[in-house]
Amino acid sequence: MNAKTDFKPAESAVRDLYYAVHKGLRLANARMLIALGQSDAADDGEVGAVLGRLSQHLDTCLIHLKHENAKIHALVDRRVPGGSDHADEDHEHHLESFIELRQLAAAVSAAAPAARAGALRRLYQRFALFVAEDFQHMHEEETRLMPLIAQHFSAEEIDGIEHSIVSSIAPEVMVPFMRVMLGAATRSERIATVTGMKAAMPTEVFGQMFAAIVHPRWRHDDWDEMERVLC
Repeated sequence: MNAKTDFKPAESAVRDLYYAVHKGLRLANARMLIALGQSDAADDGEVGAVLGRLSQHLDTCLIHLKHENAKIHALVDRRVPGGSDHADEDHEHHLESFIELRQLAAAVSAAAPAARAGALRRLYQRFALFVAEDFQHMHEEETRLMPLIAQHFSAEEIDGIEHSIVSSIAPEVMVPFMRVMLGAATRSERIATVTGMKAAMPTEVFGQMFAAIVHPRWRHDDWDEMERVLC
């Protein structure tokens, strides 16, 4: 393995477009990998459930990829031609991985009982490779592309990019994103995020969203209960 580790901090105090969502995706990837590895090929219900979960996870990854392409990479390339080329190449590989993973999942679903364990193992191993590639890709976006963005865009423009991304996400899509982002956050990050959302959103909308993210009985400031559900 020759991946270069670069932990160079951003020199400006602008908002990091990648940090929170990438922490969430890392958590979701890890949970999905563990779930695939723990699934019993002889249990029809368990296999069906984990394949359904994988399909939803890949949908979430695809939505994130499309948001980055349209809302971040396209803007970077207009201001810094070629600035996001490497990230775009990684995204093309991700699209190929999504297709292959769905094909392997279909093979598990269609496999005869005697062949299902082998098919599930192949899916697990291929997903593990995707996770490894995705972790390296996210690291490069955070340590190479984000500093480039901070150099060529103002803090106000970066805030506008984030607002454009968030406002384009439908509530039913936002809920799974927020679950993993809040689950992956530190306690102080979680409190700051939820408190900020509460201040910015109409009370009814905030209540509806967090009833879906946590459960209807959760109340703002009940952080222990949120962590019990999400973490």
